[in-house]
Amino acid sequence: MIKLSGKSVKPGDVFYIPALNQSQEQGFVMARFIENVPVNMGYLLEVFSRFYTIPPACMEDIDMSQRLFRPVMTSFSFSEVPRWRVLFSDPDYDRSQSRYDEITFSFVRYLWVGGKEVPKSQWDQDVSRIERPICWRTLHLILRVNAHLAGIFKADEPRDYHRLPENMKEDNPEALATVIALAEAMDDKFKLWAVQAKKNRVKGGGGGSSICCGIASE
Repeated sequence: MIKLSGKSVKPGDVFYIPALNQSQEQGFVMARFIENVPVNMGYLLEVFSRFYTIPPACMEDIDMSQRLFRPVMTSFSFSEVPRWRVLFSDPDYDRSQSRYDEITFSFVRYLWVGGKEVPKSQWDQDVSRIERPICWRTLHLILRVNAHLAGIFKADEPRDYHRLPENMKEDNPEALATVIALAEAMDDKFKLWAVQAKKNRVKGGGGGSSICCGIASE
C-alpha cells in the first residue's frame, strides 16, 4: 500500500522528488530516508542522481549507485507542494547502507560526523565545502535537485546561491511557481499510475503488473 511521505516515514523508505532534467523534461529522482536527526534537526535523506519519467517497477530497479548530492535534511512539511509518495519500504534497511559514518554537516563550532560532534580543529579538510545543517523546505529542495541535474553543482559541492541562474533562486516568484506546477503535475501522474496499477491487479487476478511493485492506490 503506497503512503505519502511525511513525518510517519520510516528509515529505508524510498520516495520520489519531482524534478526537471537538463532538457526541462518533467520527471523525478528517487530519495531514501535515513533517520530523524535529534534533537529535531530535520529528516535526513539521500537523493540519487538517476532521472526517471516512469516509476521503477521494483526496489531492485532503483539505481542507488550515485548520489545527486551529499545527504541533507528536510522538514517534510508540504504546505506548498503535494506530498511525495513513498514507493518502496525496506524493513531490513540499516543506515550503514547510506555510509552514515561519512555523513558530515558543518555547524558554527563543530562538525557533525555520523551523528557525533567533532571539533573543527581535528578536521584536516576544507570546511567550506561541507554541507551546512540546513533543514530544507520541500519546495527549495526541488530547486536544489534541479540545479544539480542542470550541472550547476557537482555531487560533492554544497549549494551556492550566487552561482544560481535567476530561474532557480528561491526568492524568485517565477522560479517557485515553476516548481509548484512541476510538483502538482507529477502528483497527478502518480495518481494516474496508481489507478492503472490497481486496474492491472484486478485484471490479473491479484498478481498485478511490474509497475504494481512500486505503485499502489492510497
